[in-house]
Amino acid sequence: MSPETSRRPDSPTSDWLAERLREGPLRTLLSLHVRAGMLGALPEAEGDERLQKLAELLQLARMAMAQFQGFIDELQSLIDELAAVKREVQ
Repeated sequence: MSPETSRRPDSPTSDWLAERLREGPLRTLLSLHVRAGMLGALPEAEGDERLQKLAELLQLARMAMAQFQGFIDELQSLIDELAAVKREVQ
């Protein structure tokens, strides 16, 4: 993720939010998807390697969910800020 994407601008745009989602949790979920597909290709006999790959998938899944939760929290904060500004104007 680029430094410009990771720092929230004073006035976030929908394009910035979309890039933030794409470069964070969606990229990690795509990696999770690819690795899960690769796991299916491992022969059942390779138990130790399979166990290691499952542990890696678990770690990647947790990372993706943490990133997604961070995005959700950031989005909620932005919505709250915009709603507060709108109430002040009215």
